[in-house]
Amino acid sequence: MSESRPASDLNVIIPAFRAEQTIERAVASAFAAGASTVIVVDDGSDDDTGARAEAAGAVCIRQKNAGAAKARATGADHASGKYLIFLDSDDELIPAGVRRSVQILEENPSLAVSAGTVIGVTETGIERPFPVRYSPVDTESLLVRGFGPWPPCAAAVRRESYVRSRSAQPAALAPRFAEDYELLIRLSLVGDIAVRNEATCRYSLAGGKSVRSATSAIEAKEQIRDHYSRFLNLEIERMSERRVKMAASARRARAEWASGNKIATAARLGEWFLADPVYASRKLLSKPWARN
Repeated sequence: MSESRPASDLNVIIPAFRAEQTIERAVASAFAAGASTVIVVDDGSDDDTGARAEAAGAVCIRQKNAGAAKARATGADHASGKYLIFLDSDDELIPAGVRRSVQILEENPSLAVSAGTVIGVTETGIERPFPVRYSPVDTESLLVRGFGPWPPCAAAVRRESYVRSRSAQPAALAPRFAEDYELLIRLSLVGDIAVRNEATCRYSLAGGKSVRSATSAIEAKEQIRDHYSRFLNLEIERMSERRVKMAASARRARAEWASGNKIATAARLGEWFLADPVYASRKLLSKPWARN
């Protein structure tokens, strides 16, 4: 099977936990996007995730459950390609967009990351394209804005930059949540980041642990912001406890909306709005539903 695939400097890394229903699609999309090697890290699954990944042509590394961040790191340690993409097991790559991301990295040695936009996919299969969330993307904008501009699948990463980012100062927090956000901050410390308005992945809007444990995820994100802004002596507006809870309600509302649960969406939005009507009104004017 591998003999028919073109040579490529792209490795795709997929952390997977109980992903037997989606892993084959994810692996197939990676090969279609030009990956020479797809590395699936089976993070302690008790189903057929690993076997199905191997049947689809991926290299499968099995480990005890340690979370997505450590699974990605394990996969990256086994990668040899010049470029990496971190793909979640329920997402899919878009070949034309990925190939362009890799080409941009080839043409611009100063870039650590080349990213595109996202097509969100609801549980019922409805696709919704999202725009570029903000630009430029650099260390300051990541910390000041306080949220990542894309999910991992949207970006191709130079492996050399990834390796350098792991030893960059300050030391990584390596949280259980918001690890994608921290990784992008660390990559911004060692190289430039480019983003363009071209779809590079299809992203599941159903939500994972960052929705199930929304408050913990946002608290972790705020810890990351505090850690790096203090090190860089950068002034940022920190979220109050009330704003953290509001953000968690908004995140759950987006997930309910993506699942088609209109009543639950309204309930989540209601608790979000009532917590601080003035602030909520300002946020609504910024069109938060346009975010992926």
